[in-house]
Amino acid sequence: MKRFLPLIITLALGQALQAQKMRDVFAAMPDSVLGIMTKNNRLDCIDFIENDMEAKVRNRFDGFSVLKALTVDYLDLQLTPNCRVEMKLLPAEDTLNYICVARTYSGPVTETKVALYAPDWNVLPEEKWIPFPAYADFWETNDSVDKEEVSRLQHLQDMRFVTASLQPDDMRLTFVLQPGEVDKEEVERMKKVLRPVVYEWQGKRFVLVDGK
Repeated sequence: MKRFLPLIITLALGQALQAQKMRDVFAAMPDSVLGIMTKNNRLDCIDFIENDMEAKVRNRFDGFSVLKALTVDYLDLQLTPNCRVEMKLLPAEDTLNYICVARTYSGPVTETKVALYAPDWNVLPEEKWIPFPAYADFWETNDSVDKEEVSRLQHLQDMRFVTASLQPDDMRLTFVLQPGEVDKEEVERMKKVLRPVVYEWQGKRFVLVDGK
């Protein structure tokens, strides 16, 4: 019996991984993660969207939250008019899926906060799962813009705001630097040399995608 124990454990873990779906994770997650949605709110959203209805519910702030997309491993939620939440299940080598949560706040400027949760909803330290992009990583030179011009544009950014997005159909996390409060002409110049910084999940951490 002992010699079959590792095989039994492996098979059980594999079944658990296959069974874990975003709908179940969303339903069972602690209320504290989203703050303003109760479990009943989340269950109603799941029921609505799975029946091809608008998944819109009244939250604890007496406003509306709308579940816009729900797949086996991805979720897109308009938590409030000014806060969008994306969630992605990320397969791991040593545990059940991790949960990546990207909260994008809109206002005068748009900014995203990204966190990675263990299956028990404890937040993992950033240094364990991603090397967040540096400011310089978003800039590149090309045939029409030299290093001196890029340097000048970089110094126009007093406040640095970055958005991030997850994808429903792959394991990538994309960061985009948002131009600050500068003239429209300068924004157009920045767009020529700004690039997204793309990472891909590799089982334990996000790894920078070469050439992106």
